[in-house]
This record gives sequence, C-alpha cells and structure tokens, in this order.
Amino acid sequence: MTQPSDHTTPDSTNTDDAVRLEITVDAPIDTAFTVFTTGINSWWPREHHIGSGTFDEAVVEPRVGGRLLTRETDGTECPWGTVLVWQPPTHFAFSWDIALDWTAETDPQRSSRVEVTFTALDDTHTRVTLVHCDFDKHGPGWQSMRTAVASDGGWPALQDNYAKAAAAQSTRVNHT
Repeated sequence: MTQPSDHTTPDSTNTDDAVRLEITVDAPIDTAFTVFTTGINSWWPREHHIGSGTFDEAVVEPRVGGRLLTRETDGTECPWGTVLVWQPPTHFAFSWDIALDWTAETDPQRSSRVEVTFTALDDTHTRVTLVHCDFDKHGPGWQSMRTAVASDGGWPALQDNYAKAAAAQSTRVNHT
C-alpha cells in the first residue's frame, strides 16, 4: 500500500461541542469522495463495529436517506447512520446513530451529525474536512461520545486509514 505524503497529517481542532479534522489526501477530488463514501470498506477499521457478530463489510448507500451500516458474515446488518447530504464530489453528511453505550440509536433526535467536505487543491490533492457536531443530542453524558471520537483511536485514526486508502486508490487508477 502506498504511504500517504506529509500532507496527510490531520489538523485537529476540537471545541467543547464539535470535533473538526482537516487532512489533505494524495488523490483527486472524485477519488477522495468515492473512497470516503462508497469505498468506506477499504479503510473502515474492523474493530469499529457495534454489532455482536463478525464484521464483514462497511457500506454507505449512495443517496440521501441511504444507510451507513456494517454487515456481519452471517448477513446481519447493523445500521449506524443515515445519509443527510449526498453531493458528489464535494459534500457528504450523515447522522451518527450510535448511542452512548455504543449500540444502535433508533431515535433520530438523539443522533449527532458528521459533515465531510472535499475541496480540490489541484489535480492530485484534495483537502477533506470532517466536522462531527451536535453531540448534546445524545443526551446526558454526551461528552463521553465527543471524547471517544476525538481520541487517537477515533476520527484521527480513521482519517489516517482513509488517507492511505485514497492515495492507494489514486495510485491504482493512475497506473491503469
């Protein structure tokens, strides 16, 4: 796998009510968007799974109202988000339908929001900005969710996985 360039070091700006990361990936904007969304299975960590079975794949259904889910090896689906904005290749947003106890949240009023924007810097580099906000919607104790997703094992680690996958996909596309 191609290692990301120095441009992929996340710039984290975290406030009391939002987690914000910005990263530049070595991929054109179309590839950056596709890998983050419908290519999520190429970078989503297998240990980030709220289901009880064995993780098989991560899925984003590419439309407003589509689900973000993991599928287990027995076919069980574990939805954990809903696509709120689908504007390829510049904007993707989804609800974070995960409760404070790391189970599926079925009440959309108790879900936070993740906004991801993609900005082409040139033909081979894209700035990706992720803002996870509205944690207070999770109810009392919401700070624990914010702390978890802002931690080294949360969005920062996922962004690194994503940057590597985007660069690798870009390299594959450019070599075919």
